[in-house]
Amino acid sequence: MILLLSLSFKNTPQKVREYFAFGREDKERLLTLLCEEKEIDEAVVLVTCNRTEIYVSTESKNATGSVINIILEKCEEIVGRSIEHLRDYVFCYTEKGAVTHLYKVSAGLDSMLIGEDQILGQVKEAIEFARDCNSVHLYLNTLFRDAITQAKKIKTETMISKSGVSTATLALRAAKDVLSSFEGKNVLLIGASGKIGNIVLKNALSYDFSHIYVTKRSHNIDMSPNVMDRISIIEYDDRYHYIEQADVIISATSGPHFTLTREHILKNSLSVDQKVFIDLAVPCDIDNRIRNLKGVYYYDMEDMKKFADENNEKKKLSIERAKVMAEEGVEKFLKWALFQKNLEVFSSAVESLEEEIKRIGEKKTLEHLFYKIRDNGSLEALQSIIDIFQCN
Repeated sequence: MILLLSLSFKNTPQKVREYFAFGREDKERLLTLLCEEKEIDEAVVLVTCNRTEIYVSTESKNATGSVINIILEKCEEIVGRSIEHLRDYVFCYTEKGAVTHLYKVSAGLDSMLIGEDQILGQVKEAIEFARDCNSVHLYLNTLFRDAITQAKKIKTETMISKSGVSTATLALRAAKDVLSSFEGKNVLLIGASGKIGNIVLKNALSYDFSHIYVTKRSHNIDMSPNVMDRISIIEYDDRYHYIEQADVIISATSGPHFTLTREHILKNSLSVDQKVFIDLAVPCDIDNRIRNLKGVYYYDMEDMKKFADENNEKKKLSIERAKVMAEEGVEKFLKWALFQKNLEVFSSAVESLEEEIKRIGEKKTLEHLFYKIRDNGSLEALQSIIDIFQCN
């Protein structure tokens, strides 16, 4: 049985999701703890800024409740505090529900911004990380591989990603709505070397900002010659010194603490005339008390969700086609899984048929098989077999 526990932006407030925003070490520890349990055979943990999902494979078909309790207990060990009061936010999916959910997530159909591409990369990273931790084997490996393959097909054959925009794009659009134009404006980007920050930086370079200040904690920022004159890399500790010069301040780190606090902003900014602060982090990077400051426009991931909902309305036709394709992928995987779980049945049937052929010949053996299917199978099963033969 494949089982999934999910907390996402759809059903869980950001403050609650922050408890489950596991970093690399916590994910590795969680996978180890889960796979040490005899009830759990495989496990994958998917963590993004909008969701935390835990997929497990188990042979305990009638022990859904106990497996859920085990997962939550191990999460509690990682979080370091009781999460009993958070159970109402946890959605549970099993078998087809869990498989369908992963296919939709991989294709961007369950994203805040439908059709966005970043989630597919995050799903790939989740299964690769689980492989490195030796926490996946046949079933989850195959499930994630097939879901990723189908997601690529959906993105190629539908328009859900063609008209898609990223959270980074939504953030810059929000800033432009406030400032009307970016001409002559400066932006300060905290966390430019991170995944989301890097996407924001690439998007910012496509606009006519006068200058872009970016903090660095590593050296993986692309500084091609044609952009060097527009970007200044500053030390993270100097970030407050540049707030006065910046019109747009965006923070997108994965740290547990505020990158900007209200007190330090007031201390370092003499003028807050129309400054846009955008927080793209979970947990939050920017002290949201600044929203009450005069001239400050503050947006966080909850606001991005509202903007994404508006964008999603434009994609409805492509979404319906993508959902059908996802369902086709789900059915294909479920048939594989059913066949895989019954290999012994098929092997035994082949042996039995071989013996029957030796005894009464091929023709009579096949006739007996068809009569057996007719007499013991359901009407739907019989019709399915007839359809298969008619196709050939």
